[in-house]
Amino acid sequence: MKLKTLIATLRAQNPLDILRFVRDVQPLVRMQFLYAAIDSGLLATLKTPSTKEELVKKLDAKRPELLEALLNVGLSLGELSCKNGVYKIKGKRSLAVTGEKGDPLAALVQASLTYYNSFYLNFTQRLHGAPSDNRLDEIGDTIARCSKLYAPFFQSFISDTVAGQGALRILDIGCGSGIYLHNAYEANPSVSGIGIDMDQAVVEQARRNLAGWDISGKFKIIAGDIRVPPTELSGTFDLITMYNLIYYFKTEERPALFRSIRAMLSHGGKIAIATNVQGDSKDISSSHLNLATSSMLGCTPLPFLGEITSLLKDSDFEQIKVTKLILGTALYGITATTKASQ
Repeated sequence: MKLKTLIATLRAQNPLDILRFVRDVQPLVRMQFLYAAIDSGLLATLKTPSTKEELVKKLDAKRPELLEALLNVGLSLGELSCKNGVYKIKGKRSLAVTGEKGDPLAALVQASLTYYNSFYLNFTQRLHGAPSDNRLDEIGDTIARCSKLYAPFFQSFISDTVAGQGALRILDIGCGSGIYLHNAYEANPSVSGIGIDMDQAVVEQARRNLAGWDISGKFKIIAGDIRVPPTELSGTFDLITMYNLIYYFKTEERPALFRSIRAMLSHGGKIAIATNVQGDSKDISSSHLNLATSSMLGCTPLPFLGEITSLLKDSDFEQIKVTKLILGTALYGITATTKASQ
């Protein structure tokens, strides 16, 4: 670059601003590459190192120039390597999403570039009155896969709730992938019960997961809406759980929902809720999720913690206990019991 051109560039833009934005672009490009490489099957195919010609055939690439362009992006990011014309996975993130425990990470990439990105992409139109998207039926399976990332943070909370309690009949509302029923069983093999979810694809995923964990005999997974309880929910439960779910119910629906839950619990039974709530201004995770739930038809803004505890008190629950699940993030576990004399 000529000195005159460099001086003109520096006068036009603050060089520190340019540097900051250039640094921001690379993580964005990396996420976009990962999305395309996951969605197209490129990373799955490259579990076996392959030449470009082999990749064209395996991926049925009708436009090989696009494949070559994506391979070049992967090389420039260090996510792929190529030696003697053979491509293979190199980058830590690409290795992570294709590893044994990679599916939830792959789902996080897919959700970030589609589900979450749409809230920013369409923000201006919605700000000016455009309706929210109703995509819950489309993204339920992806969000259920992604939710497995929460499992380590929820595991201790679930264990504290069920361990040493003997035989418990559990109802997991919005059971998702079934991972939390699995966590409960690991903490207390005497538990059994039912998981319910509105999304048929999620129900089928949970059933497959339970079969893979060899606990299908302990839990039944059903499709349905807890606001109109299916006949399979007969009898009472010792524990009813709601994880990452409360913001799927309108504020005005929640009192009736919690009264219904209380009626399904045995005397002295317990409700366990784990959810993000409105955090402080430095809590990026909760702020990001709040924009998402505020933008999606069928969801609401994240509640405040006090709203939930007040709702439990008004629904005649007692012994309300609040536990922070992740430091620095407004993710809480909340338990409460029915009155033993009710």
